[in-house]
Amino acid sequence: MVDLTCKICNNKSGNELIILQERQVGLGDKFEYLVCSSCKCIQIREIPPNMDKYYPPEYYAFDQPVFPTKLNWFNSFLKKSLINYYMGYFDITGFLLSFIYEHPFPWIRKREINFNSRILDVGTGAGRKLLSLQRSGFKNLTGIDPYIAEDVIYDSGVRILKKDISEVEDKFDFITLHHSFEHMPDPKNVVNHLSRLLNPGGVAVIRIPVADCYAWHKYGEFWVGLDAPRHFYIHTRQSIEILLKGTGLRIDGIIFDSGPLQFMRSEKYKKGLTMSAPDDIFTKEEIRRFEEEAARLNQTSQGDMACFFIKKNK
Repeated sequence: MVDLTCKICNNKSGNELIILQERQVGLGDKFEYLVCSSCKCIQIREIPPNMDKYYPPEYYAFDQPVFPTKLNWFNSFLKKSLINYYMGYFDITGFLLSFIYEHPFPWIRKREINFNSRILDVGTGAGRKLLSLQRSGFKNLTGIDPYIAEDVIYDSGVRILKKDISEVEDKFDFITLHHSFEHMPDPKNVVNHLSRLLNPGGVAVIRIPVADCYAWHKYGEFWVGLDAPRHFYIHTRQSIEILLKGTGLRIDGIIFDSGPLQFMRSEKYKKGLTMSAPDDIFTKEEIRRFEEEAARLNQTSQGDMACFFIKKNK
């Protein structure tokens, strides 16, 4: 008998076994996944022993960060002013700029952190998100990723360490997991470490694909958010709430932040193409419709990606 017990909620009744293929690179390897009938979490049954095969050197997260422009003192001042305003602090320059520029980091909420806050990015890859924050005025920035070749210390002071979250000992005000949580084999253990590492009142931001969304129901096995076998767990709000029980952490807000790629890449997979296939197979009108549909789905909490704000009790 195949064990179909959900690893998140322990439900055994009515769970479905599905077969998913590796589609991003085009290897076509097949994997068994379980869809829980209770918490709706989609999860891999057995993690392959050779996961390095599915993270080749050209995997996009390892790309070296390249920014189109170098910041001079004036541009740095403007950028910092804009972020300062969006963080909820008085800044007349930032206020005026907000009429032109949207929040570049919408996962940073008002009055939650400042430029001196201690920030940790988990599963940071080459550290692009942290370098973007550094260019915007943030100072205390650390990233960890067990899959990088070695530690990287940038001239700007940003540190990227070859570590697992269990090896980190410092305390932080703000911890981010930008599409890394779904790649982790033991999410309950990760949540416990987030609680350990956060200062009281601190916030963790977990950005992930979410199951039971419109794109999953529309595309099924071709939904890009599945990303077998790299995504071990595709969570729902319910499965996240189960993980947080007894940790001193709670969901403090959710923003759905999916975009047109949920359609474009899933359509590519349906056509037998890989994720890197050119986007010119779609017309400008099709892309416009995808963008409009993505915005509508985010507004109705049906987008395929979400940002969970997880707060530690004081």
